Formats: sequence, C-alpha cells, structure tokens
Amino acid sequence: MHRLMAIAVACLGLAGAAFAAAPAEETVQGLYEGAVKAAAGEQKFEARVVACGKGALKVFIRQADPDGKVTKIELDGKIEGDAAKFAGKAGEAEWAATYADGTIKGTAGAGKAEMKKVVRESPAMGAKPHAGAVILLGDKNFDGMVKKAGKDGKEPEWKVFDDGGVLIPKGGMNSKQQFEGNFKLHVEFKNPFMPDGRSQGRGNSGVFLPNGSEIQVLDSFGMVTYTGGGCGGLYKYKDPDAFDEFSLASAPPLQWQTYDVEYRVPMKDGKPDGKPRVTVFHNGIKIHDNAELSNAAKKGGISLQDHGNAVQYRNIWLLPLGDK
Repeated sequence: MHRLMAIAVACLGLAGAAFAAAPAEETVQGLYEGAVKAAAGEQKFEARVVACGKGALKVFIRQADPDGKVTKIELDGKIEGDAAKFAGKAGEAEWAATYADGTIKGTAGAGKAEMKKVVRESPAMGAKPHAGAVILLGDKNFDGMVKKAGKDGKEPEWKVFDDGGVLIPKGGMNSKQQFEGNFKLHVEFKNPFMPDGRSQGRGNSGVFLPNGSEIQVLDSFGMVTYTGGGCGGLYKYKDPDAFDEFSLASAPPLQWQTYDVEYRVPMKDGKPDGKPRVTVFHNGIKIHDNAELSNAAKKGGISLQDHGNAVQYRNIWLLPLGDK
C-alpha cells in the first residue's frame, strides 16, 4: 500500500474510534445484577437503569445485607460522547461507573463495582389457553374482541407485529362476550419506549374487569406515581404489594410482560352480589392476594384501554371457573 494511503487509512481508523456511536438509551436501560468487591468481602445487588430522556439516566440499586436489611442507592447517569457514565453517593462512599456492551463497571468507595444486564422473562409468558377457555386475542385471531367504529361506522384494521403484538386501537377494544362469574384471565402486554414521559405519561393503558375496576398498565420500571396508578395497581385504589420506586415486578419498556388474574365474585340467588376479589400475578410475582375491589360485582366485559400510547397486547384468554 502506498505510504500516504496507509497514513490516510490509519487516520480514518483513529477518527472512527474517537467518534464511536453513543449507546442508545433503550440499550442501556434495563435490569442489572452485580456486586461490590472490597477488602471486607463481596456484596451482591441488583439495579434498575431507567431512561429519562435526552440522554439522562437514573440507576436504582437495591442491596440486601446478610441480616435482611435493604439499602437503596440512587445514581445519576448521562450519555455523553460515546459513553454512558454514572455517579452518586451512598453514605460516605462515592460511586462512579461507565457502561459498555451490557456491563457497567466502576468504583464504589474503596471497592470495585460491576453489574451485568439481565433479562427476566415472566414464567407465564406464552401460556396456552386451558380447555374451555374463551380466546379474546389469539394468534392473528381477533374474533373475541371488538373495536370502536370510526365515523364511517366500520372498525379500523388491526395493526399486527411480527411477534404477535397488536397495537391498541384508537378507542380501545372490548370483549364481545360478557362475564359475571368466577374466571382466570391471562394477558400479555408491552409498553412503548417513552423516556421523556413521567408518571402517567409512559405507556399508559389498562385492563378493565367486568365490574369496571381497572388493573393499570404503565411503564413503572423505576418510576413512581400516585396510589394505584403504577403498573399492576388497582387504579386509584391500591398499589401492588411490595411496590416502590424499584417496581419489583415490572420489566422495562419494550419487553413483554404478563398479568394472570383470578377473579372471584360473591353470588346470591345465582346473581352477583357484593364486591369481587382478585389475586393478581405480574410477571409471575403475586402483587394482589385476594384483594377486594372497589366496585360492586356486575355482568360485563373485558376492556383494554386506549390512552393515546402505543401499548401492544397479545395472547389474551379467559377461563370461566363456575363455582370452583
């Protein structure tokens, strides 16, 4: 190779290295597992990296001591140049770390900290309908749901994605069939990536039960909001059990999640009477245990709310339980 050409190629290579692409917020966000290694030993922790828009990040670290005491640490992060960097303080210990290829490494006081990104998939993901179940939203099977008709009186077309997700249509969708007794309900949903949003402005939707009570759908990964307003909350009524800024059951946006609901209705003379109770699992974690709902029981459908956010749903089925 000509010497001048070789120098030019080398310079281009150095320029490419100097101006490497910055990691995307959606790539850095997520759940991490890690440990701090110091002279006193190793202490494990888990962390949630939350995208906050315009390159800003938050890291929520949850560290459990051997005696069961939980320490919570919050770090600020920022995507600058070709790197994502984090810093903060826990007690007297200064934290400083940098992200690269799914790993965050740095220092925590006199110790060294390292955390690796992990994906925890719900054990209920892809659950097959039981015998006798009513399919509300199946694999390209939309027969169980209806959508709000447009001005022309016709329902809009379904927008379906390669992974089976269906975009919530304008006006939401409702089950064709109505229910009044006991049942089990399986729902899969995915929140969009809305890093600039806050509180109710991040992937907002909801699953409405026959009595009109709502199980909230929201991107609550590392985000808090008002009572019952977070993901899995009984809307404006009850937060999920063990709910805090770590949103322990929530997965990050762009990852599929599950609700599994057992709905029990008090009956009198063959008709609904009183307030139903629900047991709810979010991504396999029990978040409501036989909790009483605020609305009285009545016959009704299953509704999925349109809140103007690009939430997706799939694999929704309901199994009537009769008197079981």
